[in-house]
Amino acid sequence: METKVTFLAMAISAVLFTSCLSPVPAVHDPAVLRLSLSDEALTRASNVFIADYVLSLKSAGGKSVFKGRWEECPAQFELEPGSYYVSLVSEELEGPAFDCPQFGDSRTVNLTEGQVADVELVATQLNSGLRLLVSDAFVASYKEGSLFLRSAEGTLAFGYGESRTAFFSPGPVSILLNHKGKTTVVHTLELSAGQIFTLRLGLSETMPSAVPVSGIGLTVRIDTTRVWTEDSYAWDGSSGSGNGGPQVPSAVSVATARGMAGSKGVWVCGYIVGGDLSSKSCSFEGPFSARTNLVIADSATCSDRDRCMSVQLSVGDIRNVLNLVDNPSMLGRKVWLRGDVVEAYYKLPGLQNLSDYRL
Repeated sequence: METKVTFLAMAISAVLFTSCLSPVPAVHDPAVLRLSLSDEALTRASNVFIADYVLSLKSAGGKSVFKGRWEECPAQFELEPGSYYVSLVSEELEGPAFDCPQFGDSRTVNLTEGQVADVELVATQLNSGLRLLVSDAFVASYKEGSLFLRSAEGTLAFGYGESRTAFFSPGPVSILLNHKGKTTVVHTLELSAGQIFTLRLGLSETMPSAVPVSGIGLTVRIDTTRVWTEDSYAWDGSSGSGNGGPQVPSAVSVATARGMAGSKGVWVCGYIVGGDLSSKSCSFEGPFSARTNLVIADSATCSDRDRCMSVQLSVGDIRNVLNLVDNPSMLGRKVWLRGDVVEAYYKLPGLQNLSDYRL
């Protein structure tokens, strides 16, 4: 009898010892994620009903948790603690397309055990629109030609009678003319998210009614839904994006430069859109009072401080030429600047230590 009791005691001790070595994992309370749309999103004009928006929820490792229409979205998601990526789009686009404005929002959400997180999504326009209006004179001179709109994601054929708006992801979009077997870049625009441009394409008044493509002149007027403005130039027929092509082919856009903090001697191309910087604001209209700074943007009509880049104008020739106090006509001008990109100048990504410029 004593032997049996001893054996039982040893077995119990072994089980307890094993349990100490391999504890049973504790059960964690799930995190709860609840999604909603802002009132602004619910009333925003779009070509797609809110119910048909596509919602995607993925874990940090890329595993899909949910993908479907907004109206199919559950009231809440119970999730393991961790990081999740939420994306909402009015429709999924694979490249440039006509009459396809894309609205949506995306967020990264970090969830802890037992947390209840309420995330509000705002459906803003994610892509960019371009309307191209071709003058009768241009059509008459190049009736055998064809226009194309090209971005990094693809190309759209643009007929002379086309009235629809072409939509692209933010970035450069080039207008190409194919005439008698030769394709030439007419103009290149840098489009930003949420912008709709109207580009009026015509022949310069001084050129003959019909000339070879290598010698045509063009006038361009750029309008936006926010501010109507004009930008004109005469094209000499060479491939480029302005007067005889880009002044500095290696220059980056303002949007790109904003993410290049620490880079030295960078050429940045943009438009002078304002000045009189402070840590919280800047002026987009004259008269101006500060000679020491500018703001530049990818669009001549930009009035959103968060899409701009600050520029420090040190004493010297560059300040004398570019400052808006002494040179108010510089407002809206396209400029190429070379300098050092800093993380913040007046709490904006900035350009300092300018060493060169082009107009």
